[in-house]
Amino acid sequence: MIIILIILILFLLIILFVILFSCYKIIVWISKTKTRTYWALSLLGILIFAKIIDYAFFTNMEFIQSKVYPHLYLVKNEINDRDSLNSIIKKMAIEKMNKEFIGNEDKFKYKYEYTEGSRTDLQYSLSFYTYFEGWGTNPFGQAGTAHFIDNEEDPGGFSSEELSHYREYQIAELYITFCENDTLNYIATITYYQNEYDMKKDTLINKCIQQEKEVLPKKEIIPYKSTHSGAGGVDYPSESKK
Repeated sequence: MIIILIILILFLLIILFVILFSCYKIIVWISKTKTRTYWALSLLGILIFAKIIDYAFFTNMEFIQSKVYPHLYLVKNEINDRDSLNSIIKKMAIEKMNKEFIGNEDKFKYKYEYTEGSRTDLQYSLSFYTYFEGWGTNPFGQAGTAHFIDNEEDPGGFSSEELSHYREYQIAELYITFCENDTLNYIATITYYQNEYDMKKDTLINKCIQQEKEVLPKKEIIPYKSTHSGAGGVDYPSESKK
């Protein structure tokens, strides 16, 4: 295994040397005359200008869903304005949550068995990462987040590939969890990241019923009613009858 790895590294170094040497020879050949230099610089300027125009006016931001992890989305050609990007992701998360999760909560319930007992959790989340292509032939991994569009995580060996290796490309994460000591009501939050840091958190749904701090008279019950069943809804206490 080590011998194969060494051979592969040497092969890559040889290819890199050939490419760099070829570029050097081309530059030397072009610089021998002013005419070649003029045309080469003109062609390079045209290519750079065309690339800028294409990126500015014809390249749209897109969300690429992983084929192996349906909850994972890679954002390609993301916009520079972080607040606008977070707003777009929040809107998309709400739309997907209302379509896939709301009304189908039982489908995402999962019971964890432990020696001491068991716990029921919700298995619904959405992850957003920047689309990034690394060196697919890199023997030490780093194939980029694009690797997880078609491939599962590989935690073993020199070429291990795990999503946790790319925390700096994480943009946002949506989680839905049950309220404390509750397997019916839940809270949905989305956390935004930048450079591996937790920058901001939004609550999309909060069905956790907060107990009143003051002691209520015996047999007095304050019913609760929800003004909205989907994302963005807030539970308010109704007025008790006198």
